Amino acid sequence: MRSRLATEAGAPDPRQRQFAVTVLVAVAAATAFGFALDLQTPALIAGLTAVFALVAAGGQALEPDLHRFAWFSPILVLVMTIGPLSRGIPVLAGLLVAVVVLGAGMLPALGEHYRIGGQTIAAATIVATTTGIGAGDPAWLLFTSAAAGAGFGLALRVVNGLTDPRRATRGAVARTLLEPGPGVLETAAAAWRADGGTVWLGQVLAGAARLRAARETLLAQAEQSDEQEADRLRRIVAETDAVAAELARAVRARACSGLPVRARRDPAEAVLLRAGRQDLPEAVQGIRDGLDRVRGAVVQRDQGQVPAPEPGARRERIADAVRAHLSLRSSLFRHALRCTLAVAVGMVVVLLLDDPSASSLLLALYLVLQPAARDSMTGALERTGAAVLGVTALALLITLLPWAFLLVPLVIAGMLLSTDRLRGDYQLLLGCLIAITVVDQALRLDRELINVGISFAANTAVGAAIALFVGFISYLVLPSSVLPDVRGSVRSAVWAVSELVRSVRLSGQIPAPSADLRAAHVLALRRTQDLLGMPALLDGTGEETDDGRSTRDAAIALDALRQNVATLAFRPQDERELAAPALTSADDLLVGKPAPRIPDVPGASAPAGELLAGSLVENALHARAAIDRTLGYDDPWKSYALSFVRPEGTRAG
Repeated sequence: MRSRLATEAGAPDPRQRQFAVTVLVAVAAATAFGFALDLQTPALIAGLTAVFALVAAGGQALEPDLHRFAWFSPILVLVMTIGPLSRGIPVLAGLLVAVVVLGAGMLPALGEHYRIGGQTIAAATIVATTTGIGAGDPAWLLFTSAAAGAGFGLALRVVNGLTDPRRATRGAVARTLLEPGPGVLETAAAAWRADGGTVWLGQVLAGAARLRAARETLLAQAEQSDEQEADRLRRIVAETDAVAAELARAVRARACSGLPVRARRDPAEAVLLRAGRQDLPEAVQGIRDGLDRVRGAVVQRDQGQVPAPEPGARRERIADAVRAHLSLRSSLFRHALRCTLAVAVGMVVVLLLDDPSASSLLLALYLVLQPAARDSMTGALERTGAAVLGVTALALLITLLPWAFLLVPLVIAGMLLSTDRLRGDYQLLLGCLIAITVVDQALRLDRELINVGISFAANTAVGAAIALFVGFISYLVLPSSVLPDVRGSVRSAVWAVSELVRSVRLSGQIPAPSADLRAAHVLALRRTQDLLGMPALLDGTGEETDDGRSTRDAAIALDALRQNVATLAFRPQDERELAAPALTSADDLLVGKPAPRIPDVPGASAPAGELLAGSLVENALHARAAIDRTLGYDDPWKSYALSFVRPEGTRAG
């Protein structure tokens, strides 16, 4: 918490402290108000609605967050209102939960924020429909409470971002200069586009893309060089990282009147002085060009905006995602069906028990099934034990503490102060909701607390058992594999992405994506999404293995490359021509050619086009390195067989 309330330099952050004080005062006031007027449940509904709104609609700059609030908040208010009312109509309640869970399971195909929003809506639906919170209250009171909570969440977001609306965007862009690895640039580019596409931040991203591609090229060349040359190249990379870290501080700052000396250094100069050799790989010039591009953008700070992409591109890509995953061949769709089936069985059990102590059953079921894990049931036993033991310990705590009712506002306050963490850890969000449900319902039951604790623990175990049973049965019914074929999945993904790259290269003067290109994108989307779910199948012990790590890296890099190519397919013709050398380089890397190189991309081009070109090369380099590790090649950058790459003339339908 101390680090959250401080700036990156360690000094107190008045904005974050103001946010924390606002949350604590509001929660304390709502708690006192609720107990004074016997409105504890409406206060709890308002608090939960505020948490859900901040988790699902936050995470970027103020303007895009407000746009998400505009469409997400009404849905959330309706869910929190209709959910408790639907308990009197079991068929409606079951249908509502099943439809929401199925839809939430499919939304990861559309992107990270869709995934977070869908999972949050699913959690809100389960809480509102099955836990008994708000049951018996009139509709107007439920609606007022939920609307007040959504309004409070909106007010918190405005308070937290009004003084510096674009802080999150600058932070995301700055991370591209600090964090190597696949997917970082795509996340920053998405945040930049959502925030209006400011020119200077786009220029920073373009420079960072060139810098990152050149950096990965040097590291790849170091793998192929003798020990002395490899050491020289790695020292250049280390100096580059130090200069980039200084530039990242300038990017995060709200204004910049000049750069420090350390940010203006040539990273190769010190290495040349020590090594005595003056010959340098071509990629070093790419590093210099990228750093110069970033330096100029940071100092000049052009506040104009780049042209927005064509609105039809977004619709086309959503349609492709639907085509790719609305099939039993998609692991994402299979797991969405698995979650829906398990939740439907759990709903029947909850309705048959008709006991308030069953309120945690469905949340525990959803926690054990871990909907974000796609096809995975591995690790479900660990989550089962954690859920049952956690509920048992919580029941014991309620029995021993004289002021146990204060646990609910304390958990709500903690959730409001930790929305960033909840956004990235769905299991933690569900665990907090289980804790709130158990405490709230246990204190309302007119029974011995020890008996209440036993009942909650038993029903939590029932929910976990349903998740395990339905998950196992579904493996026998749905066309999936319990034993993952890692190498086969990697080959299939490389095959599909390579076909997509070639389809864009062959599109030539075609103004709109052709049927062949659309079919290639659908196949690449399905294959990369399947590969993204593969590491969960390898995670049997809770510890990341070498296979899991290399597979995850390959999946992230290939999916990021797929996003780059799909975006490029819908860009103007001049940007596609600009990125043509990068497409060729990426294709060469994917099909196994051993010589990485940086394509020639004009530095004065549009930021969006240069960003895409540099990102293509970087992600292809990351993918190639991960492919080598996954396929078990002892000799890095070995020229491997081309048998798994689809011929250019074959349609990826």
